[in-house]
Amino acid sequence: MRIRIQFVGYVVLPCGLLFGACSNSPNGPAGGAELKVFHASPTLGPVDVEVGGVTVLHAVAYGTSSSAVQVPGGQQHLVVRAGGQILGELDQALSLQHVNGLVVAGGAPLFLTAVTPDTGQPVSNRANIRMVNVVGPTSVPPTLLQALVKAPNPNPDSVMTFGLDTRIASYGTLMYFDPGHFSFKFVPSGESTILTETSFDVAAGQKRAVVLERAADGSYRVQVLVEQ
Repeated sequence: MRIRIQFVGYVVLPCGLLFGACSNSPNGPAGGAELKVFHASPTLGPVDVEVGGVTVLHAVAYGTSSSAVQVPGGQQHLVVRAGGQILGELDQALSLQHVNGLVVAGGAPLFLTAVTPDTGQPVSNRANIRMVNVVGPTSVPPTLLQALVKAPNPNPDSVMTFGLDTRIASYGTLMYFDPGHFSFKFVPSGESTILTETSFDVAAGQKRAVVLERAADGSYRVQVLVEQ
């Protein structure tokens, strides 16, 4: 049985059913906005993030996300560093309506512009999973993909299909599933050729971020990050 859910980017609907340690600076400025950082660049050490001249996230390790931290809302200047080296500077309007997402991939920071608002709160007896898309340096086809997801449920042959546009940097809502083994396969829309895939286990109460990114040669890869 196949369940099809169509959307643009990673605007993921809850189905009812992306690391080592990081530390968040307790001295960051209070504010009306929240910021979360995903570190998906294996060539880099821990990253620090500065907002408006103040370091708000410190030593976010590869393979993890930070917790959401309070930062000033509105137009802000963000600086991302690794080992004292500036990876990038971004001038970005930080929303007060949802968690603002920043992903470090391919050695550079990217702000996630398409966001599906959610609480970010895990359910203790469920597997908590979100999808994140990183826009690559090329937009040659295929950019319209489908994520074929097999999740633990009474019907082991069922596959959920999520449509996505990989030209949109996006941050999906948490989805809640039964704990167990998962597989994600990404294929061109309407085709069966697997571009990249991953499988992993998620226990009750754990959070994972499935991060899809694209290289300059047009190839795709997927990583699974431990979300705080």
